[in-house]
Parts: sequence; structure tokens; C-alpha cells
Amino acid sequence: MKQAVVILHGMGEQIPMQTLNSFVRSVWTTDTALVNPGKPDPNTGGRRKGNVSWAKPDPRNNSTELRRITTERDEAGNYTDFYEYYWAHLMHGTTWEHVQTWIKDLLLRNPSTRVPGRVFHAWVVLWIIALVVVGLTLWGLWPKAEAPKPWLAWLSALGGMAVAAFVSDVLIKRFGDVARYVKALPPNVARRQEIRQTGVDLLDRLIKSGEYDRIVVVAHSLGSIVAYDILAMLFARYNTQLDDGDPDEMQQPERHALEEMIRAAAAGGALDLDAFQDQQAKAQDEARAQGAGWIVTDFVTLGAPLAHAEFLMAESREDMRARQESRLLPTCPPVLEYDGTTKLAHFTYAGGRDRDPQDRRLPHHAALFAYTRWTNLYSPEKAILTGDLISGPVAEVFGLKTDTGVLRGIRDIAVLPALDAAGKVAPGHRRSFFSHNNYWALDKGTETGRAAVPHHIAELRKAVRILQPRG
Repeated sequence: MKQAVVILHGMGEQIPMQTLNSFVRSVWTTDTALVNPGKPDPNTGGRRKGNVSWAKPDPRNNSTELRRITTERDEAGNYTDFYEYYWAHLMHGTTWEHVQTWIKDLLLRNPSTRVPGRVFHAWVVLWIIALVVVGLTLWGLWPKAEAPKPWLAWLSALGGMAVAAFVSDVLIKRFGDVARYVKALPPNVARRQEIRQTGVDLLDRLIKSGEYDRIVVVAHSLGSIVAYDILAMLFARYNTQLDDGDPDEMQQPERHALEEMIRAAAAGGALDLDAFQDQQAKAQDEARAQGAGWIVTDFVTLGAPLAHAEFLMAESREDMRARQESRLLPTCPPVLEYDGTTKLAHFTYAGGRDRDPQDRRLPHHAALFAYTRWTNLYSPEKAILTGDLISGPVAEVFGLKTDTGVLRGIRDIAVLPALDAAGKVAPGHRRSFFSHNNYWALDKGTETGRAAVPHHIAELRKAVRILQPRG
């Protein structure tokens, strides 16, 4: 089997291949479970120092700056190709005006209805920063009765430089990407379109190459929102792909079992996440056997601001749910639709001629997460300084809203540090400062003792599933 792993970097002025090289080192090169350590190094014939990979040019990237990293065969007989979808160069021309408009929109919100509790304290801090910056600016412009003392003039100059550096290096170069991508204002539309379309084209080329049995999409930070949009757009191209055989002869028991599982949970139960993700894989295998081209088995998000989607991607939680119910934003599990023929709710629509719900049916355009498993790694934040404020659980935000609650089909995993069943820091772990960039850093574990494999790296490797792609 051959599989492709595509990683999307986050916000800021990223360097081509920097994210990919460090990611491959963490999930492939240093994972001794993937290749027998006693096997000779394929380059030297001698003792190996790690799992081997090679960087090759690949025209599917449409960039001379990027390479495909291809691996030796692993213990399961799989070959893996790693790609980076590099999009930083497409987010150009960001100015203070772009950021200013976005910040105003965030600040001028009703805190009781449009600021989620998880980000309320960060919203307050944003207000404090804004007031301090405005205050310093006004103080600097205010006419003075006499010349300021030298030390005060120096202090004022240093403060001005600090504010200028913060605006340039943090707000414009980093959060400017967020400001432009999440707001569909006229100056931003072309950037959003090019970033999404280029990503769609890359994944489409990989699928249509026929070279891969499976694709995994991994996304960090703002890249998780970009990847979510790309997958939603691309699935809408593939959702109606099935063979043209007799619909009544193409039974879909695995898809039917998945819909039954969702219906049962929606009636008042809860989803067994292990069983749900196992059934997602079975439903995709069944669809592929009937001619479906969709081969994205897993979506893995790291430090994802999707956790705050109602704050960033919608006007409120109610607006977020309305967009999900209208199928603008795919949920996991997918939104269901009542079928008057089968008298059941489905994420598919009829393709057969009788009332048997196992007959051939096609998924609607927003049923992406019926066939693609979603795993989200986040670092629990406390007091803004520890953990990752940008990240958080996404299972409820992107779960399926029902009359009895929300069905959560996404696997949220707390890392950096691990949490126990009560939501407390697990024994043997500690909190760390600003962990947003540490999700695949081998030397940034939060264990208090020495760990052969840091917890966050082990969970990342499990989510990517290089050895057990269907498990």
C-alpha cells in the first residue's frame, strides 16, 4: 500500500519545507516501531541511525521550492510520501488596515452573546492591549508644556519602538494572516480564493494520480481552517462518484450501519467514538469498492483555532449552527436529512427505486466526515500564559446538533500536558508556557520524568496511523 500525508503550516512568514522536515522527523524518522531497527540502512548498508527517507522533486506541488519526501517500506509493507501544502506566499499585501478592521470586529462584540466563554479572558486582554496602545499613542501626541526629561524621552521612544515592533512582527506578519483569511471582505476574497483553490488542486492531483490508497491531511494553527475549507470544497467534487451499475444491485450495508449508529445516538444516546471511527473507515472502503474516488481517510488538526469557530468564522454560536444546518460548514457526524421514502434520516440521498435503506445512495455535499475521521490535538490553556490559547476541543463546536444535545464524532486529545479523566493535569505531567508551536517538537514534552516517546508525539503518531491506516 502507498499513502500520502499532506501537512499545512500555520500563520506567519513560514519557510518552505521547514514545517515538513521537522514533522517527518517526528512521525517517521525517529519512530522505531515503523521499521525494524536491525534492518541495514538502505543508503549505506550499515547500521541505521533512523528510518530513511529521500527528498524528490514533484511537479504536483507546482513549486520549485518544495519537495516530496518519500520513505522506505515500513513494517506493514507501506510506502509513505509526505507533502507540504505551502501557502504563506499567497497571503501577501497584508497591511495594518486589514488587521485593524478585524480587531475592531472582535472588540466591538456583545460579550454576553458573541464572545464564547473559552476566549472571554483573552478578549478582555485584547481590550487591555488596545487601550494601552491607544493611551500611549495619545500621550505621545499630546502637546507638552515643557520638554520632557531625557529619561522620559528615552522611555517614550523605547515604548514607541516596542509598539511598532508588536504591530509589525506580531499583528501584521502573524495575526494578519488570520485577519485576512477568516473575514470575507472584498480586499481578502482573492487571497482566500487562491489559497483554497491551490490546495484543492494539489489534493485533487494526488487523488487522481491513482498512486495512493490513502491520504492523510494534517494541519497546524490557521492551516487547520484552511484545510477544513479545502476538504469541504474538494469533497463536493467527489460526493456523487459511484459506478454506473444497477443501483438496486449496489447494496451499502456499511453506510447503512453508520447512519443507523448516528440515528440511534441522535435519539438520545451517545456515540461510541471508537466504534464510530471504525465504521467511518468501513463506509469509505465500501464506497471505494463501488467506484467512489474519495481516499482522504484522516484529518488531523494541531493547535486548531477551529475550536473558536463561532468567534472567528461566524457571528455567534447561533449563526455557526445555522451555517452547519444549511451545510455550509460540514459537521462530524454529518447533518441528516429526512427521506420520505425510507422514513428515516440520512446523510445520503436516494439512488434506488425501493424503500430499502441499504440500497445505493449518494452522500450529500457536506457529508465529508461520514468517510473521513477527524482527530484534534490541543494543549489545554490556563491563565493565557500556559498551554495554547489558540487551540481547544472541537468535537462540540463541529458536532451534530440534535434535539437532545450534540453528537461528538471528533476525537479530541489533550496534550502538552495530558489530562486525566477529571480534566486535571495527569500525574507525571506539568504545564508549559506557550505550547502552540510544540505539537511535533521532540524536545518539548511536558513529562516531569524522562519519557522514551513524549506523550504528544505518541498521540500524533497514533492519529496519523502510518502502520495501521484502517485501524
